[in-house]
Amino acid sequence: MRESFTLDQIRRLSLIVVSIGLVIGVTGAVRTGSIILSLGASVFVLARYTQQKIKRNIELILPIMICIMLFGLALSLPNAR
Repeated sequence: MRESFTLDQIRRLSLIVVSIGLVIGVTGAVRTGSIILSLGASVFVLARYTQQKIKRNIELILPIMICIMLFGLALSLPNAR
């Protein structure tokens, strides 16, 4: 059994998590869907950033900040159902 995942497998898994979060958010559980979506998107961004040959900080910082703001917004929703 393999001990680690490849970056492509991590990217695919994070895209599946993002789509699951999107479906959960659309069907009514907005807070849970947003939290799952932000976590999956941040994993995708980190996996994509590590695969790039030319690394610019803005390509990591901006998407991660958007994911953090989405996570914070999801936690601050008053009556998310």
